[in-house]
Amino acid sequence: MNQPLQGYRILDFSKLLPGPLATLWMAQQGAEVIKVESPSSPDPVRFYPPMKDGVSVFYSTLNAGKKSLAVDYRSEVGKEAILKLVETADVVIEQFRPRVMEAFGLGYETLKKRNPKIILVSITGYGQTGEMAATPGHDINYLSYSGMLDAQRDRNGNPILSAAQLADVAGGSLMALNATTSALLHRERNGEGKHVDVSMTHNVSVLQTMRIAEELNTGTSNGYLSGRLASYNIYKCADGRHVALGALEPKFWQKFCNLMDHPEWGGRLMEIELIDEVQELFSSQPMKFWVDKLENEEVCLSPVLTVQEASEHSLFKNVFPTVFGSAKLSEAPKLGANNQELLS
Repeated sequence: MNQPLQGYRILDFSKLLPGPLATLWMAQQGAEVIKVESPSSPDPVRFYPPMKDGVSVFYSTLNAGKKSLAVDYRSEVGKEAILKLVETADVVIEQFRPRVMEAFGLGYETLKKRNPKIILVSITGYGQTGEMAATPGHDINYLSYSGMLDAQRDRNGNPILSAAQLADVAGGSLMALNATTSALLHRERNGEGKHVDVSMTHNVSVLQTMRIAEELNTGTSNGYLSGRLASYNIYKCADGRHVALGALEPKFWQKFCNLMDHPEWGGRLMEIELIDEVQELFSSQPMKFWVDKLENEEVCLSPVLTVQEASEHSLFKNVFPTVFGSAKLSEAPKLGANNQELLS
């Protein structure tokens, strides 16, 4: 069966998480992804614990289905080998700071001379231009600059850090995938390659579109979806486990109140004190009790699952986490595993 990106060749210079996850999804959609690394400075994820059978589980997960080319692209011989591959490639993806590819002699203008239709996707923290373009950073910094950390606070008002790398994945990986497929579509229609700027900080800001619309137009944010409503909150149960209640619409909320034998709660939704009353009731029984009672009653209540529990849930019976394609992937390659094939 043909995959959406079957027949496309991707040269992937990226390391760590954002770029490699994006190119993993491309491999899942049938693209030929060539992971390009310097032998003296390979992707550090190769060496990150935990290890399984001598291989980093992060590396094996992020780089399945790819080929490996180990070449010193700072040298003239190595650079020429890369440029020869560029002639047959569709997309180059890199995750260096701005102008580093130019310093290697592999900037967009150089690539374009060898392949006028080449697409270069550059993933950075703060974009290719501007006073912060060369500033180092990580997910936590991108979240703080974009206003995302300010939006995520505990009940004491302190910003909290998500266990998921929101900026890296939503602002980097997903946007790089979108940028690549959009640029390929543009090329199909117009015959033009292009250089696409993927800024993780700029892109992650769209996750809070509703809050931005409210705050910039009214001067304040009520934070109704951030723990200020009893109907949209997380509650601790008697066994220390939690449930998530999303009874946002009136029909769900009133039905929940009725099932909890507190129909009078229906008209008290805007009272912040109500959260504590609902919490007190949830604290009287273990999570399983509430899930058995409410999960299938159309009040939008769900258990807060662990990763292991989620992987075993019927929602993910085919694969966990969800993949973006159905291509069968080989194991992540050893460094330079495909040198002979690619350089001959």
